[in-house]
Amino acid sequence: MTGRTGGLPEAAGVTEARRSSWLELFFDLVFVVAVFQLGALLNEGHSAHGVLVFAGLISTIWWLWFSFSYFADLFDDDRPPSRFVQLVAMLGVLALAATLDGGVADDSGPYSLAYGLLLALLAGMYGVVGWRRTRAREFCWWNAAGFLLDAVLWFSSLLVPPPGRYALWGVGLALNAAVAGPLAYTWAGRAPVQRSHMPERFGLFTIVVLGEAVLAVANGIGETGWRPTAVAVGVGGFVIACGIWWVYFASTFDQEAGNRALRGGRALVVRSYLYAYGHLLVYGSIVASGVAVEVAAREAVHGDHGVTGPLLGGSQLTLLLGCIVVYRGFDVRVTRQVAFAQVGLAVAALVIGAGGLPPLVAVLLIAAAWIALALVEWRSPPVWRR
Repeated sequence: MTGRTGGLPEAAGVTEARRSSWLELFFDLVFVVAVFQLGALLNEGHSAHGVLVFAGLISTIWWLWFSFSYFADLFDDDRPPSRFVQLVAMLGVLALAATLDGGVADDSGPYSLAYGLLLALLAGMYGVVGWRRTRAREFCWWNAAGFLLDAVLWFSSLLVPPPGRYALWGVGLALNAAVAGPLAYTWAGRAPVQRSHMPERFGLFTIVVLGEAVLAVANGIGETGWRPTAVAVGVGGFVIACGIWWVYFASTFDQEAGNRALRGGRALVVRSYLYAYGHLLVYGSIVASGVAVEVAAREAVHGDHGVTGPLLGGSQLTLLLGCIVVYRGFDVRVTRQVAFAQVGLAVAALVIGAGGLPPLVAVLLIAAAWIALALVEWRSPPVWRR
């Protein structure tokens, strides 16, 4: 994932590192609200249907974050007009997050409308840059077409009642994710050239979702009146969050990953979208893991055993799958010891997912598996081949 040509001259010879701007950090902060709302929805409805709703909604929210972040990475334009457009987008995301209060099942129309407008804004942003920048024109117009097509489908979904409306959302996102990115790089005659800082943006958003997980741990302890069992669950949940943080930033995160893909040619740039899209699984599972710990604290106090196992075990398996996809994006080689530790975490997740274990035991077992994986990766970290 690469590219920068916007408000600055074409950057074919740029070698200095790109870092996130203050506006980009402010932009990420807005998405904290949306992630918090999604975590609350999953906490209120953690049945199989609730998990599916959560998965669908977090996919839409993540796609917006990635799309706006990627545009900023491609076209580093910090002039007042560009700042104004991004601030307008932030207001739109806040409106979108407000529609998530209580879920979208009763009235998904406002969510469809707000989302479609944000997609149309992205299409316009690419269109304007394509009109101004000759070298990036074909690439930008492919992206603009992808976002415009998605916006049309979201607006059209207003005319279709659920569940058909949700099907149109899914089709639109799938087409958008294919056209605006991989196909644009494949079909465009010339793509932008730049120093990418997308890995840093992914890392910063990982901190955002880990913050939601840590907040869920605190909520679980507070809601149960600091009962000793709930505190023990909370400590285990915090250890899980620390293990995820340790492993992600020790092996998954690499500041120069995008730039190495650019140096490897167009085929590797297209393949690097596995690295990007795999983060959706990582982010969703981190939020779900935090919610599972909050539920575990309540169940431990009240003597229930119904929800923690499937939700916690499933989130860990999804997280491992996301790491595999991310690793595949840049051909990361893991040692045999790390592979065994990952298998150990997967086995623990499967055992917990089958149900029957007390919530405290389930949380502590996953915490122990993350400690083991972090220690193994510390001694024999994965190697980025590219």
